[in-house]
Amino acid sequence: MSGPRNHGISAAPSAGQQERRETGPLTGKGQARKAALLDAATRVFERIGFLDSRVADIVAEAKVAQGTFYTYFDSKDAIFQEVATRVVGEMLVALHADHPSPTATPHERAFAAMERFVDSYRPRARIIALIEQVGTFTPELKHLRLQVREAFVDRAARGIAHQQELGIADKSLDPVLTAEVLGAMVDHVCYVWMNLGKDFDRDKLLEMLTLVWIRAIGAEEPHEPPSSPALSKAARSA
Repeated sequence: MSGPRNHGISAAPSAGQQERRETGPLTGKGQARKAALLDAATRVFERIGFLDSRVADIVAEAKVAQGTFYTYFDSKDAIFQEVATRVVGEMLVALHADHPSPTATPHERAFAAMERFVDSYRPRARIIALIEQVGTFTPELKHLRLQVREAFVDRAARGIAHQQELGIADKSLDPVLTAEVLGAMVDHVCYVWMNLGKDFDRDKLLEMLTLVWIRAIGAEEPHEPPSSPALSKAARSA
């Protein structure tokens, strides 16, 4: 990575350090120590940001010596990439965690998708915003940020295509481009809400995102407004 701030230069690693950096710690104690460093780095990045944080902040948060840090990571950039990879991996798992019931209505399916994205984004919002920031000058982080979007868009595109086959969604729509446009809407709303601090009522916002989604794909709207908790539970039930 490169950026506006000089991150400092560490001494050349020993053979043992280099092996641990490349293959990861082999012992349970080493794995726990590395995980603790990643947890500490996550808290520091969430609190201070990427550009203003230092390795010294991370080791102070983890209550370890700088030598311990350099046993597992060669720079602040390296540990941020691992933090980012872990956060994106967690979010991808969360986005694929639930499968709607075969009997769910199009509105229930759309609502469940909106809720799943919002609830998986919320606890990771700060790191996702930092990935986006660092991704402007780091190709690897740009790719990670796009993975979050693409996971949501790919699933949505398959859903829209399936609904077209069933005669539920407008067959004139390109399912992939439609999913890209609607996915950008959901993604950006989450960014404005959770990172820029715009205040939204969660349930009302989920219902509005769902309504816009349903109208955009040409699916039939429900006769009655949804009840958020009951609707999401029903849509996810197998």
